[in-house]
Amino acid sequence: MDDVRALVLRVAVLLLEADMGLLMSRRDEDGDGSLDLVASEGFDNDPADSVIVERFAREVVKQDTTVRESGDALESLREAPADYEIENLIAIPIYIDSDNFEGVVVCLNSTGYEEHPDDVLVALGDHAGAILQNAKLHTELRGSYLDTVRVLAEAIEVKDPFLRGHSEEVSGYVARVADELGIEPKRREELVFGSLLHDVGKLGISERILLKPGPLTAEEFAVIQLHPRIGYRLIQNVALLRSVAPAILHHHERYDGDGYPAGLKGEQIPLEARIICVADAFSAMTSERPYQRRKSLDEACEELERSAGTQFDPRIVRLFVEEVRKQPRRREGDRRADSLLDDPELGALRGEDEPLLGYGSFAITDNLTLLYSHRYLHEVVRAEAERVSLQGGSFAVVIAEITNITELNREHGYASGDQAIREVAGCVQRVAVRHGASAARFSGRRLAMLVPEADDAMAREVAREVNDGVDASVSLRFASAVWVPGESGEDVIARVRVGLEA
Repeated sequence: MDDVRALVLRVAVLLLEADMGLLMSRRDEDGDGSLDLVASEGFDNDPADSVIVERFAREVVKQDTTVRESGDALESLREAPADYEIENLIAIPIYIDSDNFEGVVVCLNSTGYEEHPDDVLVALGDHAGAILQNAKLHTELRGSYLDTVRVLAEAIEVKDPFLRGHSEEVSGYVARVADELGIEPKRREELVFGSLLHDVGKLGISERILLKPGPLTAEEFAVIQLHPRIGYRLIQNVALLRSVAPAILHHHERYDGDGYPAGLKGEQIPLEARIICVADAFSAMTSERPYQRRKSLDEACEELERSAGTQFDPRIVRLFVEEVRKQPRRREGDRRADSLLDDPELGALRGEDEPLLGYGSFAITDNLTLLYSHRYLHEVVRAEAERVSLQGGSFAVVIAEITNITELNREHGYASGDQAIREVAGCVQRVAVRHGASAARFSGRRLAMLVPEADDAMAREVAREVNDGVDASVSLRFASAVWVPGESGEDVIARVRVGLEA
């Protein structure tokens, strides 16, 4: 399973022979006064508001011990719909780094309710804590890995202003072709990294040649042809990126063998390099250069098809063109020249239905939606409040809540609810791009945006665009708050939450 926390919960539910379960964190990061629900399974109703779970999870936090309850102890607490699903409860503390308490696993309706000794339950909590600690260390290592990719990708764009947006666009096309080819996740990630960094060798090429406002001479083109080799040598020096080096070295090979640097032909060229070659050429044709008119998407697709079998792998061209023609036509002004430089999580890697960056949890990215995380939203809003306090201006925070998740889960299964969240997240991200906003997952069913320089009218317009962009089967409600002088970022978020819950 991709989500380590969900894995911990699944193991606990299985071992205790329970029907339902939750994983609670003692950290109230959303500021609602309740323990945060980080994973759940088996409920027909939304467990987030369960009075019973909150009551006994807090007892575990307070007493630092395992708690079991059933019968009359539960009857008097039933309020929320999910409470009426609970027959018995076992709540187990989880520790990370010995005495540093982290959270509570709650298993419900266990057939082995009376059978498991407390020391066994505590041992389960200890093992769960160890798993989460390892996940934390893995996330920190992975964060360094992503930072390396980010820095290199941004360095490429700083070197060549005409490449801004180019790498991220290439990576999006590459990811979709990889999906069609059924490339397994780890190799898919390496391919996406290769597409982002394919031009890293241009860091070693003079700007006099890279930015020349006209066709290159034969000597200048010979220098440009060195960039795959330079890129290969650079990436070889980064242990975590060595696997993508061959794709970078060979992304200018031709299918007929007339490419460079090695003159490889057909299947001799690594698959990743063949894919990047097609996507790179397409993006170059649709980019504006001082000496070259930007081609339309249709013109670029037709040029790829004409060169299939000579310059490009025909199968890759067919899949690539099919994917491009499925996508909405991009308006001329849609590409933000500074998008990659401004987005520390490489927004180009965000797909609509799964993480492009491998298969683990990220510190500032929500794993389901690939939007920014709740924690990172708070940081962004806090920083924006400080900025406008000093420099003037305004901003708004808009939150959209999916109100019929429970019904979707009940009628179509839990996968349907997750799909609805992803679809709304995709719409929120598209609207955010149009308005230069930052999009995040605020909580389980809530998506948020920080919209810079927005007033109440703009906030309402943003909400309307999101509402109009989602399927009619998904029901949304919105709340927004515009920053008022003297407020902190937390003040603005608190007002939005009050508005949503009113």
